[in-house]
This record gives sequence, structure tokens and C-alpha cells, in this order.
Amino acid sequence: MTEIWERDAATPDEYHCVEAIRGREFIIRLTTGADVFLAIQKFAIDNDITFAKIHAAFMGGLQPAKYLVWAPDTTDPDNWHKEAVATTANLSMVLAFGGMIHPRPGKDGKPEPFPAIHFVAGGAWDCPTFGGHLEQGSIVKGVLECFITEITGIETLSPVERVYVDDEYPENWYKKIS
Repeated sequence: MTEIWERDAATPDEYHCVEAIRGREFIIRLTTGADVFLAIQKFAIDNDITFAKIHAAFMGGLQPAKYLVWAPDTTDPDNWHKEAVATTANLSMVLAFGGMIHPRPGKDGKPEPFPAIHFVAGGAWDCPTFGGHLEQGSIVKGVLECFITEITGIETLSPVERVYVDDEYPENWYKKIS
């Protein structure tokens, strides 16, 4: 049994939505040596942010960049969602950057802010364009500044209770808080 928001669309124009409220807005600056994931996660913890959108203002470089990419699942060709960590060690320029902060279970089982960041980088003479889901271990080279806009008025809906074999963090959806 899956929730309606987890199922494939029944029609091409099907969608799900929840109204949210814009909260506080920040610009944060990360400099050489900062881990993008860890710094944004710590910022969210320090500022008591549960949900937020992450969007770029000024983008710098990464060296290295660690990210998830979809990879073939040789044991199950129908598994199009298999992800693997890739690393680009060459200095790369961040070309696009965005995502959200939302809660996920931490090591202690309690919810903690999780920065889900997608990015595109490249722009260096020896570095092709690449992108994916930014992972811990992506280190700033130069300066990376981004906007973080808090989102309030929503809470997490978790999928119905069932066993997740390979998905440690199943997709969630949200509901408006009355």
C-alpha cells in the first residue's frame, strides 16, 4: 500500500501541492575549506530551521565535489533509482545550485535538518560539466554564497509503515499546519 503522493501519476496533468509560508531569509557565506553539506546543516540546526529552500546568489568553486548520480543496477534493470557516489577532484566552478532543507532521521533516530542540494558544476579548462545530488565531502574553494529561505506552516507526512529494504530514507510529503 502506498500513499497517493508516492504513486505514479494516473494522468499527465496530475500533481500534489501544499501551501507553505515564507519565513526568515538568510544569505550565508562559505569560504575555502568549508564542507557545503555540513556547513548548511549546522546553519539549519543553529537557526532552528526545519524546512527551507536553498537557492544560489554567488557561486564559487568546489574541490573536490562529491555527489550522487544515477547508476545502472546490474542486478535489477528495473531499478532506475540506484545512486552511487561520484567524486570530481579537479577544481570546478559551481554553475547552478538549489535544493531544500527538510527533516530526516539522524543517527539517534530523532529528526534533524537534511540539506538536499542539487548542483551543476564545471567551467574549468580541465573539468567537464557535471551535476547531481551534492554529498558531504564537497569542499568550497574560494567563496560560495547562497540564499536560504525558511519555509513554515507545514509538517512532514511519512509514508505508511512498511519495510524499506534498500531505501534508508523514503520520500516524504508535507501537510499544511492549521
